[in-house]
Amino acid sequence: MGTDDKMIFRRYGRSCHLQIETAADLRLAERLDESHWAATNAPTSTINCDSTFLQLLDVDNNVRIMCFEVKVAIRWLFDVLRDHRGVTESSRTLRLEAINTKTDEGRRIHNAAAKMLSRLDKPEAKEITLAEIRQIKAEVESMPVSEAGVVLPEAADEADIRQFILDGIAAVGGAPHPSGAQGLGRAQLEAFIEGAKAYLQWHGQGEIPSDSDKTGIMPLGAETPGVYGVLASLRGKIDQYFAQCEALALDERLAGRMGWQDEELGGLDLDDPATIQEVLKKAPIATARPAGVLTFADRVNPFYADLLERFRRDVAERVLGGDKEALSADDWGRIKSVFAGHHEWAAAKPAAALESLGVERLGEYLEERFADAVGALIANSIKTAFDLNNIRLAEKLLLYQGYLLDLANNFVSFPHLYDASRRAMFEMGALVADGRVFNLTVRVENRARHAELARTSNMYVLYVEVTDKEQKKYEIASPVTSGGKGNLCVGKRGLFHDISGAEHDAVVVQVIENPISVREAMLSPFVRLGKLITGKIESLTTRAEKKLDAQAAATIKQAPAQKGGMPSGGMLMGIGVATAALGSALAYITKTFSETNVWAIVAGIAAAILAVLLPTSIVAVMKLRRRDLSAILEGAGWGINARMRLTGRLGRFFTQRPKYPKGSKGTSRITWPVALVILLVVAVLIGGGYILRRMQGSPKTPTTQPTPGAATSAK
Repeated sequence: MGTDDKMIFRRYGRSCHLQIETAADLRLAERLDESHWAATNAPTSTINCDSTFLQLLDVDNNVRIMCFEVKVAIRWLFDVLRDHRGVTESSRTLRLEAINTKTDEGRRIHNAAAKMLSRLDKPEAKEITLAEIRQIKAEVESMPVSEAGVVLPEAADEADIRQFILDGIAAVGGAPHPSGAQGLGRAQLEAFIEGAKAYLQWHGQGEIPSDSDKTGIMPLGAETPGVYGVLASLRGKIDQYFAQCEALALDERLAGRMGWQDEELGGLDLDDPATIQEVLKKAPIATARPAGVLTFADRVNPFYADLLERFRRDVAERVLGGDKEALSADDWGRIKSVFAGHHEWAAAKPAAALESLGVERLGEYLEERFADAVGALIANSIKTAFDLNNIRLAEKLLLYQGYLLDLANNFVSFPHLYDASRRAMFEMGALVADGRVFNLTVRVENRARHAELARTSNMYVLYVEVTDKEQKKYEIASPVTSGGKGNLCVGKRGLFHDISGAEHDAVVVQVIENPISVREAMLSPFVRLGKLITGKIESLTTRAEKKLDAQAAATIKQAPAQKGGMPSGGMLMGIGVATAALGSALAYITKTFSETNVWAIVAGIAAAILAVLLPTSIVAVMKLRRRDLSAILEGAGWGINARMRLTGRLGRFFTQRPKYPKGSKGTSRITWPVALVILLVVAVLIGGGYILRRMQGSPKTPTTQPTPGAATSAK
């Protein structure tokens, strides 16, 4: 535990981390220079924690937690609390006496907590839980009038006021209410009233006085809107026709540039009726002529033929008089001038939603009682807003008290990562695949970016696509930290258990290969040697088979045919030669082994094994000691200060092969450490036995001087 003037650090993964176990330690963390923090920033999507807590912590709303935001949270927590025992305990229960009522926010939280306890029929209680605060918060947020002054229809007691609110939402759009529904706020109320006034004023301009049968806006009287509808539907096409006629009058060569071009038609499926209709719809109403006259009886675009006939009968003949067989540019100009006033009036028409309410209802809604009733409901929401803000302050305090110490131990320091009994906040769950459990998994938003950094970690990394129960997919990265590669490969399926314990389908989509364990590194030379020998044997066998086939074929061809198709004496002689050759070879091998010291052979093999294992083991240990977990987190978007070396104990925890239940039969097997020890012991015993045999079997050094007796005899 740290004191007011002393910070205590512990070493995890060969880097120093501030010990944060109490509220006092958390206060010291706020003073620690950011260069000594384990992390400097992290995306909120990779942190497994209460979502509201993370939103409150993210004061700049950039969906990342920064160092300054953690410091601001610590300062605020210690300002609002005077008793910090709840922080040390990470308690989700707020004691009212622990609140510092000398601050403005502290008083508001204390009063809000007291009111909530009264609402819960616990006026004498001295503490309130996070669940109780959220229960009251949900009730207040679901009230018909929200803290933002948004009124739901059910907030009104009178049926006509409720209908007014419904019609207002439909006409001008609603404002979001915390319950998820749409309501009417002050801005929407004003827009609805002003819209109703504007619509009634617009509608009044189009009315025909009782002493007249037409006006400038209604040139054909009450029939004007219907006639104008026909005109409006063809206005653009007829304007286009006369414009093209003017262009041709200037230069007839421009005709080739009008209408659909060959390259445009080339990509169309003209066997499709829908495509043909679209072509006709976009084509001119008729072929333009330099004379500038639209003859109704001539060939016109069939898509507009019926509409053009209605235009001739209902518009051209009524405005111009008489039977009209053709329409000139001047005629068209006169028709547009007659309807100019109505055209401008129709263009100024307010929203169609207001029109659907009708003039009578809109006139009724302009009565003051409607706006006053809704305005009063909105005004009453000020009190609700104040209470809800205080409730949220109480929730914030309890979230900070309950989670801030834990967050600091996953941001300022990383002790939970190195504690097999706990989960760090950035861990997503456990992957089960290939008979093993991979306990360290982090969420990956950008696999390419993560893989780029993961290659520098000296770790074997699996990228796994997880599909949850709602068929939503996301990706995780999981380092393989012990054992061997086994059957792990792209396409390998498995099971993913998230933090909540839910099971999801999982499949490996990418692999970053690096050494996994000393065992795998030590066996790799022998695996490669085995593959080489197997390949050589297969190659020699293939050549020998081909040679034997060739010799047999040649012998059969040269030998005279025997009775019944059997080979003659030449073949028998060949068999005898082959048998003799095999006998000679066997005798040679037997003689060679009899003259060779078996201990020397075995010792040589043992020495070769040791010569391979020793340097391989040293290199493997050096590589494995450089494995760095920080790259796994940095690839997920974290900013990491500390080097997070992977310890052997942690590596065995992150990747483990669970044991069979106690008492199980038929599951025993020799583990690789035992097999390795046996191999080394055998090699040492063989080598030692060989050396001892050489020492015991060495002949005595012969003397060069003859014995006296021998000399006398010689004489």
